[in-house]
Amino acid sequence: MTSPNQKQRDDQKGGINPIVAGVTGAVVGAAAVGIAGAAVLANDDNRKQVENFIDTAKDKVEEMKVNVEEKIAGAQEKVNEVIASVKDSTQDVGDDAE
Repeated sequence: MTSPNQKQRDDQKGGINPIVAGVTGAVVGAAAVGIAGAAVLANDDNRKQVENFIDTAKDKVEEMKVNVEEKIAGAQEKVNEVIASVKDSTQDVGDDAE
């Protein structure tokens, strides 16, 4: 037997859709991060610190890029030497076969 109270509770089941709750949470979280970022950048000292951090990061990325380019150039030279050596070896084998 079901009581009228139980029937009413069954009608109220379901609550909030988990997907809707997740999307809502993401939107609220993104807004909070945006507001916090704006609050941090509103202060001149904080803004200067962020700018310095970005400049330092750019410099480090540039250094890493130059370093990688040097390594690639060095490796390319080695590859060219190996290719030249292989060509010479195959030429010598061809001459010996004649």
